Amino acid sequence: MAELRRKLERLATAEVPLLIQGESGTGKEVICRFIHSRSPWSGGPFVKVNCPAIPGTLLESELFGYEKGAFTGAYGNKPGRVESAQDGTLFLDEISELDGSLQAKLLQVLQDGQFFKLGAQKEAAIKARVICATNRDLEEEVQVGNFRADLFYRINVVKLSLPSLRERRPCAHISLICSARSSTPLRRRSAPACCQCWRLITGRAISESWKT
Repeated sequence: MAELRRKLERLATAEVPLLIQGESGTGKEVICRFIHSRSPWSGGPFVKVNCPAIPGTLLESELFGYEKGAFTGAYGNKPGRVESAQDGTLFLDEISELDGSLQAKLLQVLQDGQFFKLGAQKEAAIKARVICATNRDLEEEVQVGNFRADLFYRINVVKLSLPSLRERRPCAHISLICSARSSTPLRRRSAPACCQCWRLITGRAISESWKT
């Protein structure tokens, strides 16, 4: 467990995009929050975007925000999730659900640190670490044309593959994630959160794929 913790803490200090791949329930968000808590970005916000939970027609404005008058009902300026993650971590959960146009805008964020709000005449700048998660094989999604190859290579600088729950075995240690810096004491955390920690830290070692 100490070796696993050291690996995660090394990832936390690497200021590059990270891709976490694993089935639903394997602890992708827990890993992401742990990495954020140990990273140079820990003093900034942790902003999660659950891509499939936001309707496609609203996802662009939720991600990138909008200016007053950008569309009917836009009565004021609204920052998006990307802007809200300034100097922190932007966690894009189930990124494979993004449609092609939003994939292109996200690619611009990763390449240039710039993006356009809806209705804006000039670009806005963003500096944040981007961590993406998926329960799909993105390489297969690229091959069938559902995911942009250039975006995949941008987010796949470092990849963590989490073993499925059926591949894990019981273990007596429950210290890795539950001991991460948190304002909520362990005894007060919800049962599902603690169960998720337990599932994550008692699994077999996480595999790593480094791409340089």
